[in-house]
Amino acid sequence: MLARSALAALALLAASVCTAAVMTALRLPTGLLPPVFALLLVAGAVAFSRLPLVADASGPRWFEGALIGWAALIQLVRLVPYTAQYVTGHLGAAVNYDDNWHFQELASLVHGARFPPLLNYQPDTHLHFYYVAWMPAAALGELFGLAGVSWLKIAYGAGTLLLGVAAAVILIVFLRHALEQRQRGPALTALLLAGAVPDGIAVLARWIGGLAATPADWLAHAEWWQLEFGIPNQISSLTTLLIWVPHHLISGMALLLAVVVATEPRTLAPRASLVAMAAAGLLVGFSAFSSVFACMGGLFALSPLFARFVVRRRTFLASLTAIAAAAVVAAPLAYLYLNADSSGGFRLFLIFTRWRGQFGSAAAGFAGLGLAAAFVMAEVGWLAWLALRPPPSPLESPLGRCAVAATIWLAATVVVSFSGANNLAMRGSIVPVVLIATYWAQARVAASASGEPRWSRPALAAAALVALLAGATHLNEALRHGRNSLDAIAYAAETEACKARIMAANAGAPGEVDPSAWGCRDTYSVYGLERPFHKRDLGEPDRELMGRGP
Repeated sequence: MLARSALAALALLAASVCTAAVMTALRLPTGLLPPVFALLLVAGAVAFSRLPLVADASGPRWFEGALIGWAALIQLVRLVPYTAQYVTGHLGAAVNYDDNWHFQELASLVHGARFPPLLNYQPDTHLHFYYVAWMPAAALGELFGLAGVSWLKIAYGAGTLLLGVAAAVILIVFLRHALEQRQRGPALTALLLAGAVPDGIAVLARWIGGLAATPADWLAHAEWWQLEFGIPNQISSLTTLLIWVPHHLISGMALLLAVVVATEPRTLAPRASLVAMAAAGLLVGFSAFSSVFACMGGLFALSPLFARFVVRRRTFLASLTAIAAAAVVAAPLAYLYLNADSSGGFRLFLIFTRWRGQFGSAAAGFAGLGLAAAFVMAEVGWLAWLALRPPPSPLESPLGRCAVAATIWLAATVVVSFSGANNLAMRGSIVPVVLIATYWAQARVAASASGEPRWSRPALAAAALVALLAGATHLNEALRHGRNSLDAIAYAAETEACKARIMAANAGAPGEVDPSAWGCRDTYSVYGLERPFHKRDLGEPDRELMGRGP
């Protein structure tokens, strides 16, 4: 079962990037999206069917099944209000803030005349965002359209379900590939703790403090507390990634699947298979155009492993196959980055600059950097320290060298950031955190079945406290997600008249519409429009999707 699931995930990701590349390179009509995607999906499943994707063929352990179930449940909670919109005929809101723009990405992919897609809310510009992860949802949405129904949000919800489950499956497959059986559970536990413990302090403080003074929101987002210190450097928990950014998460998981495809189990020695290298190259291409940030952080952290392909004569020629495959799919899609209108960019010493400007001295700037470093240490640095301290030396293991590179990436986020929400830290850390947790399990958990580790009472107390804090973070995010899902059905922030006009436009004839006279009062209601329109007031998130085309 796990082997079939891994093959399905590999075929899904390869078909997504190949479909986007083919549709764009040939400028094909959007109506061809479903058959092209289906053809490439089947081709990928057949071509990669003989690749050894699962090192251990035993059935899923309870924690592996729980992870897949958790990922599926989170996405089903999102899918419920989006399905309810079409069942009830009443417009629903976005479950999460980011979903508003994902609706418009999907509408751009589905309702344009041909590829490369125009932007749905600015039809005189092109869609310029890393959209490849949404290709399965786009194929489904176009299929719905060919059947005479405009169920864009159902397609989006189904797409997130596919991405979430695929990400969970790939993570399990990677842990099986890299670790012995007794090490996998601890590795997953460490991954659940990473990025969640300090957030749990904020959550519990709000809950306990609420006994004296009711907070404005019992379930406020747990992971923005660092911004109160002028430090945009948070590292997301696994639950947060599943809820908010499944496209970033699957981008990082694609790189880990490339490792599974291209290396031998446990040793991570390079394989010389041309088919494996081609698959790995396509996965890198998928990652690059699903989240540039997750791809950058992942490639940096995995660079010691990928370097082994180049320096070994036996695998050098095979590695050229991977490079060629990635280049072929990247060539027609490179315009997404090269011709984008987004004003975002890298920022050096942003935290130093903010603190110096706020407090008026360079000493304050250095204090801000020190505090940012302490926050990174509290989020993930403690796990890196436990993993990397010798013995054994991390440099003796391929996975250990990757963990060192991953730690360097995380440390660099203190001085290098990206404008806006700083996805360089939030999303660029996805693969590095997985690698650190995995190496910790490899280095610290005995692979043999003889004897269980003995814990002292202080160690047990510390472990219980850490688990409590991390659990509070995951629970808070899940409960918030569920509440948002229920609130999205009613969509009390918008008038019934406006919601009715949007639903009528979505169900009406294809073509551009003008919502300016519909009396909509909520800023975000127009993002529920599935027909092209011109948005009058463009915010920074709107401009991030705009560009000049190829």
